[in-house]
Amino acid sequence: MIKKISVALFILCLLSCQSKATKAEISQLKQEAKNQKILIDSLQNFNQGLIGFQDYFKNERENYYLDKDKLLFLLEGTSWFSLNNKKLLRYFFDDFNLKEYDVFRGIENSSVLYPSSDDVLDIFNSESSFVIHMVSKIDRSPAALEKLCTPELKEMTYSLLKENDLYKASGAYAGVKALLLSYEDVENDKEFLATIHKIATNATNDYEEGNKAFKNAISAKTSDEIRAVLSDENYTTYYENTRSNQDSRLIEVYCFWARRHKEGNMEFTYTFLKELHENVANEFVTTDAYSSIDGPNS
Repeated sequence: MIKKISVALFILCLLSCQSKATKAEISQLKQEAKNQKILIDSLQNFNQGLIGFQDYFKNERENYYLDKDKLLFLLEGTSWFSLNNKKLLRYFFDDFNLKEYDVFRGIENSSVLYPSSDDVLDIFNSESSFVIHMVSKIDRSPAALEKLCTPELKEMTYSLLKENDLYKASGAYAGVKALLLSYEDVENDKEFLATIHKIATNATNDYEEGNKAFKNAISAKTSDEIRAVLSDENYTTYYENTRSNQDSRLIEVYCFWARRHKEGNMEFTYTFLKELHENVANEFVTTDAYSSIDGPNS
């Protein structure tokens, strides 16, 4: 009898263990099924999102194709791709608006050098947007600039600057002369140029602080001769409210060389400006002695 009872208890224990194991397995399977459902729902939502994007681009695809009429200007004989016309160079001069602003203020307001976001985003929006894009892609290395600045291009530049005494009237004469005079003092001073570039990079955050930092940094470099060249007396062509001031011109001169140093083309730029000044103003400028052949054209 005892033996039968023992066998019965053993069977009950065995069934009980199997029942617990089965329940645990069922619970695990339910959890796995739940996880699978979550994953499937997530994938379905993702696929639905992709379908939505597909429909959107299908409906709006016209916006992602170029209108051929927008490209016709590239095929004209006077397009930006033509190397035998003054169009690109003339565009620069027109963009600076030197009839209304001196050369420093004109460069500051330039849509080519400082374009709006629309011109940057849509290069085929207009002819001007395209030329802005082209200029932004110019290789600034000395070797590339040497190829770009052909004798023909230089002669075009000289000719345009001589028209209506533009070189002197716009203040370009004084600006270039100041750049030439300042070059020797800064060409090998990498620390100074790096400081100026850093100030310029951060100047947009706080104009007053940036202006103060500029003045402190350039004070030791600025000679009386450079100050005299950039004085308001050489910018009387323009009304006071449309021209730059002496302090801003001084800052621009040293910022100019800081940018050229960053681009690695200081020496090339100096040589280019020196040739330009000699050809347009008929004047030689040195840092230790000043001499003039005939004086500036006037």
